[in-house]
Amino acid sequence: MKLLLQATRARTLPVMIAPVLIGSVLAWEQGTPFQWGLFALALLGSLSAHLGANVVNDVFDFAEGTDQAAQQLVPEGTTVATGSQALMSGKLSYRAYRGMAAALFALALLCGILLTIFRPWAIAFGVAGFLLAFFYVAPPLRLAYVGRGLGEVDILISFGLLPLVGSFYVQTGTVTLTALLASLPIGLYTMAVLYFHHFLHWRADAVVGKITPVVALGERRARVVGAVILTLIAATFLFDAILNVFPWYSFIAAFTVIPVLNALRHATGDLKQYLKLMATNMNGNLQAALVILLALLVRGFAHF
Repeated sequence: MKLLLQATRARTLPVMIAPVLIGSVLAWEQGTPFQWGLFALALLGSLSAHLGANVVNDVFDFAEGTDQAAQQLVPEGTTVATGSQALMSGKLSYRAYRGMAAALFALALLCGILLTIFRPWAIAFGVAGFLLAFFYVAPPLRLAYVGRGLGEVDILISFGLLPLVGSFYVQTGTVTLTALLASLPIGLYTMAVLYFHHFLHWRADAVVGKITPVVALGERRARVVGAVILTLIAATFLFDAILNVFPWYSFIAAFTVIPVLNALRHATGDLKQYLKLMATNMNGNLQAALVILLALLVRGFAHF
């Protein structure tokens, strides 16, 4: 089990749990009776697809030599090897990784099929998510390798729009502008997790032709763009609070970017600082999601 959790990078599951929870609670807060069975299917399907995407990412990065290039640069102290560690160490075979990906996507597909009995368009969210996850690294699109921000847009949709709006649709049977607006800050925050992750191994990415934003912009300018992304996250939280998408007091979520901005200011090429930036960003992401979730629950219970 420990090896399975490591290979699938299950520690990243909270970034998928958050939008599914928020989308479902938003639907309840707006007057739709909470459908626990549909919620369970949507959550299980989303988490399975997320883990499958993690495994597929490692499969293609290993095949392209990206992870091996990062491993070779580790002794220089300029790169952190983050992917397919169980694959590179031989603890699991390439075939086992492919089998895991297939099994996880099959489980997600089964959940999608079951949901279509009650919500006919649920499968469309699942198929869109699978295509984005697969072609993030798979040819011919290889969005992460073509890069220049395409991978980030992929993550914004995959971890914001699709899970939040999709879970809202599963509860209500409809898609609204409110759900779309709610997905923006949540998706942007998770996109920032990936964006800052690039700083850990951008030199290895450059070696294999993976044009991440850090490779395309250079380290200094990429840090400036990172600050712009964090500012945009705060702005969208404030925007949603002003428009009453979330309760007015949810504006507190905007302040979670301040520690991340501070960590970014101190991250000037030192890998330890970039690792700290990653951890701070993840904490801010989850804290913001918790603020939004609690705000929706408070407003929802106030209606009764």
